[in-house]
Parts: sequence; structure tokens; C-alpha cells
Amino acid sequence: MLATPEQYFRSLPKRGSKPGLERISELLTRLNEPQKGMNIIHIAGTNGKGSVSKMLEGILSAAGYKCGLFESPCLVSPEEYIRVGRKPVEHSDFLRLCGIVRDAEQSMTDKPTEFEVITAMALLYFKEQRCDIVILEACMGGRLDTTNVCPSPLLSVITDVALDHTEYLGSTIARIAAEKAGIIKRGRPTVFGGTDPEALEVIKSECEKLGSPLVTVDHGQLDNLRFFLEHTVFDFGDYKDISMPLLGAYQPKNAAVALTAAEVLCKNGLKISHSDIYEGLGSLRHRGRFELLRRDPIVIYDGAHNPNGAATAAESMKIYFGEKKAALVTGVMADKDYKKMVGILAPRAERVFAVTPDNSRALPAETLAERFEAHGVPSEHFSRVSEGCRAAINYAEEKKLPVIIMGSLYMYKDIEI
Repeated sequence: MLATPEQYFRSLPKRGSKPGLERISELLTRLNEPQKGMNIIHIAGTNGKGSVSKMLEGILSAAGYKCGLFESPCLVSPEEYIRVGRKPVEHSDFLRLCGIVRDAEQSMTDKPTEFEVITAMALLYFKEQRCDIVILEACMGGRLDTTNVCPSPLLSVITDVALDHTEYLGSTIARIAAEKAGIIKRGRPTVFGGTDPEALEVIKSECEKLGSPLVTVDHGQLDNLRFFLEHTVFDFGDYKDISMPLLGAYQPKNAAVALTAAEVLCKNGLKISHSDIYEGLGSLRHRGRFELLRRDPIVIYDGAHNPNGAATAAESMKIYFGEKKAALVTGVMADKDYKKMVGILAPRAERVFAVTPDNSRALPAETLAERFEAHGVPSEHFSRVSEGCRAAINYAEEKKLPVIIMGSLYMYKDIEI
């Protein structure tokens, strides 16, 4: 008996994660190649790709383009993977798309993974909705990422390169950069927003080989940065006093990538005005990225899940709270370099409330707490995210401290404040 679309979708996580483009290519062929003819912006990178994707979505929507966005992971519901007009797909449409893909993959010998199915659903929906521009955010890597199915995108963007997913992408910056560079396409422009010279050399070499015009982001144009709990204000080149309702020391850097990408898009035929830039960035909402959830006590959530992300989060904590430490609620996946993350975050934590995210790859909270204890930080551990949050808030109210909830984005849906 054929599973209903909802039953089908719920069964997909059991298929696991398998890098490669063979399954998604076969599936899209069975679906009549919905990605063909689309104007696609493909975005990869170790950190920042979600923020840059949302920023470009805002800018392009303000400029009047009907914009589709495929982003991951979802924070609360799977409909969040697929957005058109800055809104998630309706649940009824999500199930309908599930049914179409379910029927298409019935006779496939090598069944598509969950992420491959969702990617195909997104592309189908963007085609149906006749999107002017589609932004595809890569999940992991680039060369073998499921989203790497467009032979001639409008633009490829690599936000940065750092050590993460080393078991899949390689253990050096050069090898990871080579995987990210897999989204670069012949004759199509590329923007690189990172600062690592080794990564730049790899990406530059690939661009030269494929005749891809490379534009690097000049972060030196960022100036006059002002950080508030309501918004962030900064200058970038000719753009003065840009205000974004996003927090975090890293968001102006992400905005510099998005603004550089917008300039390249303009040079390639798109029409984006200065007012579109201000409107698009001024109307953003990006959950889970140094997001202010509560004011008394202050509760902030940040999805930093690797050492590079932890370092920028620690920088943000210092900007907003000075030398005051925080009640830190944190949980990570076992395959992350959590030992290095603990070393980065320990000096910023008054007390740690370690939790186990609801994911089969999660590191046990007790292991994480023990690691913080070894760094001299008093720590407790909880099997549920909600319990850790409540304990941290009680402690923060007593000690007059901010609460920082940090780690895997899989924790977001279980937060209780």
C-alpha cells in the first residue's frame, strides 16, 4: 500500500545522508528537470550562508523580484525549507509536493535521501510559482551537495571557508575550499567573502580554470559599526548608516558579502537601487542567529555549531555585555570539534547548562558538561533542552546575568523561555 505524503515524508530520515549527485540528478530527470531555465544564485560556505541568503532574499524582494529561497536546516517545521515571497510554503502544498516526488521515485533503485527529496520539492515549487530568481543555500560542502544541480547560475557565492564537517569534506582548509569551489561554474561570476589566504588561492585557481570572474569582498569598506540590542548600524563603501534588525558581530561581515553579491548581480543585468538595499536589509528577520528572545533576563539564541562560529559568538558576547559573563545553555553534535568550542566559550561562561539536542548525532550533555568542568566552569547537564533553559533562566535572574543559548540549530524548536 502506497504511503500517504505525510507518512512518506516522516520515513525519509531513515535513509540517512549520502553525498553525491547521482540520486538527485535521476530524481530531477523523472520530474522533467524543474531546475532548467531558472535564474539561480547558489550559496555555499562554512558559516554565514544562511544570513547572506536571507539578506539577498530581502534585497531582491525589495527590488520587485519574485524570489524563491531554499534554506536549511529548518528550525520548527519542514515548510521553512521552501520560501517564496519571503513566506514558507503552505502545509497543503508541502504535502502535495511530497506526493509528486514520492510517485516519481517509486522505481528508483537507489532511493533519494531526505535532503534530496526536499531539494526536488523546492525546485518543483519554484518552477510552479514562476520565481524570477531562486536562491539555493547549500547544506554541506558544494561539489557533491544536493543543491549543486544548476550548470549555469546567475552567481555563485562562497561566504567563507573554515574547518567543519571534516569527515566528509577533508581535514585541511585547502581540501574544504576545493569542495566549496565545486559550485563555481564555467563563465559565471563568483563572489568569495572569506579572508583565509589558502582558501582564496584554491578558489582563485578554480575560477581561472573555469573562466569565472572572481570578486572578493573588501571587508575594509565596513566602517562606523554600532551594535544595539534592537539593531545593527554600519557603513559599507557608499552605503551609509545601513540599519539591520539583526544582532551579532558577524552580521555586518555577512552584509558585506550580500552587498558585494548585489553589485555583481547589477553588473549582470539585475536592477537593484540604493533604496532596495536599505529596505531589504532593514526588514530582515533571521531566527537563530544571535536572536534576542527575551529582555528580562536577556535571552539570546545563536546557532554557532563549530569553532569558527563559537569564536564569532564569543566576540558578539563581549560587544554586547563587556566583561560580564553569561549563563550558557549549549548542546552540540558529537561530530563537531566540541573540545575546541569549549575552550573558546569557557572564558565567557559563568555557569554552563549542557543539554542533549533532539538528534541521533547529538553529544551527550554529560560529556559536554564534563569538558566545561575541566576548564573550571561550573556545569550541570540536562537530557532535555527545555529543562536546561528553565534552569539557566532561574540562575540568570538570581545573578543578574544574560542567558546565551548556543549550539546546534536542532535545539531551537525545544527552547522554553
